[in-house]
Amino acid sequence: MGFWLFVIVSIGSIPLAGAMARERNRPSGKWLWIAAAVGPLAPLALLILGNAKGPASAN
Repeated sequence: MGFWLFVIVSIGSIPLAGAMARERNRPSGKWLWIAAAVGPLAPLALLILGNAKGPASAN
């Protein structure tokens, strides 16, 4: 039972990581692959990293 729960959570983290990456202005394709590799750790990493910095504005 525990193995299948881990598999379901890992598969569910893939679209979650993609949506979180788009929301934080990060490349969603790369984060989809990262989530496929490390599972539920990818959304946690996105939470820690936060928003991507945009281009510097000239003042």
